[in-house]
Amino acid sequence: MHAVINTLRFKDSVDLAVFMRAEHELADQMRALEGFQSFRVVQVADDQVVMVIFADTAEVLDRMATELGNAWMGAHVAPLLDGPPDRRLGPVIASVSV
Repeated sequence: MHAVINTLRFKDSVDLAVFMRAEHELADQMRALEGFQSFRVVQVADDQVVMVIFADTAEVLDRMATELGNAWMGAHVAPLLDGPPDRRLGPVIASVSV
């Protein structure tokens, strides 16, 4: 399992509607991508979120970015940001879930 962690810093307060829209508009496409596991967005400050996406491999995460994320994020999220996202990708080395 691999994860990509994107830290997004916004010019203003986070507009939660943007992420509700992403959830609505991208969910089926994400689920259709073989190897996709989950997508989470955590608001860590008034003007900052962390997106965590899990997939079977790093290649699946790169495909998600290329095929889904770049266009949608570029159109709907990038104009609201205070700079480029901080993107980190790597293998999951420990995990506990219910």
